[in-house]
Amino acid sequence: MIKVTTVPVKSYLSKSKIPGADYAINPYIGCPHKCLYCYAKYMIKFSAHTEAWGDFLDVKIAQTPLRPAQLFHAHVLLSSVTDPYNPFEQKYGLTRKILAQLADAQAYVSVLTKSPLIVRDIDLLQQLPQCEAGLSFSGADETLRARIEPGAASICAKIEALKTLHAHGIRTAVMIAPLLPQLTDWEKIITLTRPYTDTYRIDRLNMRTTILRPVMDFIEMYYPHLLPLYRDLFLRQQTEYWDHLSHTIRAYVQQERLAAEVFF
Repeated sequence: MIKVTTVPVKSYLSKSKIPGADYAINPYIGCPHKCLYCYAKYMIKFSAHTEAWGDFLDVKIAQTPLRPAQLFHAHVLLSSVTDPYNPFEQKYGLTRKILAQLADAQAYVSVLTKSPLIVRDIDLLQQLPQCEAGLSFSGADETLRARIEPGAASICAKIEALKTLHAHGIRTAVMIAPLLPQLTDWEKIITLTRPYTDTYRIDRLNMRTTILRPVMDFIEMYYPHLLPLYRDLFLRQQTEYWDHLSHTIRAYVQQERLAAEVFF
């Protein structure tokens, strides 16, 4: 059961430290996708919640609208520490209201989500002078997806969303992240999404202290044969595996002439 609360905030807008983005907008605090590897779990310490990360969602209600003059041709990221199209967006429509303001301001917008609900807002995405709609994948296997992202959409649903966005002339991106050693079939993700994707961004699992124990317990339960590798990578900090994987992916995308960034 997800505890949902509406909370007043001064503004939706935050200065961004992410390269390429002037601002970030996170319409919600929390995320019901309950991803095993979620890097945003640290956000719980800034809230008054006693519930576990994934068991609450704060719906932000801004006191003032966005300022068009401030956002004209500014690069805005939706979102950095939540999913703007989490399942409750269908009820509250907060992201859609924000997108309408960004369209009025003629902002440059990048969206990152795991949800096919983004296709609902194609009409607004088409009004932006620059827009990129990104769908995130951590695997190509639905059993794995259901185990590590139990509240997120299926792989097939996300691919259909990419296809629809692409057909409507929206620039699309696929984020293959996090790469889980020996579990994320990155090449299959590319094969499945390539007809509908303009660019790829690929990153490894960056192990934070907040997710170390849950991830290691998960591997021990479902993939015990991988436990020695995960111990080498995340407890002993060995890098040979990542170096080899980075080289392999870079060679592949170059050979296939794909637009791609590899971040490790």
